[in-house]
Amino acid sequence: MTKLIEFTKGNWENHFEYAYTKRFPFTPKFIQEEDCISNGRNPEMRDGFDYTTIVTKEKLGAGTKMWLTCSFEEYGAPLITLTDILEKDENGNLTYDKCHEVVLWEKGMNVWDIFVEGGQIKWNKLLFADFPVATNTKHEIYLEIMEKYVKVSIGKENILLRIDNLPEKVYIGITGCENINRFYNVKIETAE
Repeated sequence: MTKLIEFTKGNWENHFEYAYTKRFPFTPKFIQEEDCISNGRNPEMRDGFDYTTIVTKEKLGAGTKMWLTCSFEEYGAPLITLTDILEKDENGNLTYDKCHEVVLWEKGMNVWDIFVEGGQIKWNKLLFADFPVATNTKHEIYLEIMEKYVKVSIGKENILLRIDNLPEKVYIGITGCENINRFYNVKIETAE
């Protein structure tokens, strides 16, 4: 099954839920623009911008493909977030800590393994792919989930990365952080 979801008002809200990283105490919402959604400014964050995430309402597994159209301002970082555990906090908000992040930024792409050790959230960089990525330009990120692998492409750059601790099924999310990021649409194709 394939779904194309435009991030215009009234078209995306029933497909995703907000989820908040346990790294920060804030629960921001995306700002609805005419043709996209964007994260906002937050003077309480070290970089001055909200860390805003939405995730699919169901877990998806191997064979899932995703095409995300996004843009970012200088120092921005649009992410694809993969997590298998969502928990409700005392206010009823969905939260997560352990995840994998596929990060686009102006110097390429990073993939992070975020994990909990000794009660602390820690991270390990699994990949740094060095290539120029234009700011204030629409980009399409392709992600394919395979058993213990993710395939990621942007433009001519293609990456196949083994992730031994990649869960069998994950909620797939998008996150805007570190400056203003805009998300225009996403297409998700499932094998089921």
